[in-house]
Amino acid sequence: MKFNFFKSNKKNLTPNKKDEGDDMGFTQRELEEYDKHVEFYYTNIINALILYSYNEKELDKMAPVLIDPLTELYEELDYAFTPILFKTVFKNNLIENQLKDILLEFKTKVDNIPNEIWDWEFLDNNETWLSIRRDANEILNKLEVKSRTYNTDYTNIISNEGDEIFKGKKIKNR
Repeated sequence: MKFNFFKSNKKNLTPNKKDEGDDMGFTQRELEEYDKHVEFYYTNIINALILYSYNEKELDKMAPVLIDPLTELYEELDYAFTPILFKTVFKNNLIENQLKDILLEFKTKVDNIPNEIWDWEFLDNNETWLSIRRDANEILNKLEVKSRTYNTDYTNIISNEGDEIFKGKKIKNR
């Protein structure tokens, strides 16, 4: 998935050094735009790990923020590991490079959870889920994340009627 935060300049068809792409095909200008949002990408990684550190009751308490916590559990992690976003966090040194492989192994482990145990009844008593929870906590400890509170700074909750119910501290006005 490639996000484009700005309009491209099609007039300049001859790329200069500054516009040459990286190994993922992004121009320097695009990479600079991603750098501007690196705190958000970092928060996504940490929030995903925090959700995986929760037991069934803790995850269920997230319903007002996440609507469907079990679905969000996977989607939050999947978004956090979008290659360019994940790479940007490491490029900007918000997470030490030596933890990259540990995080990628965690993502693979989650990806390999069998579909039949993606259900509330398994979260607190299935060894796969218990192992995932231990791993999430270990990684959070390695990242020196003390709190296991989901960060809502970038969360915006809108009712079915379109009313803003909650607006995180870092959501910009439109």
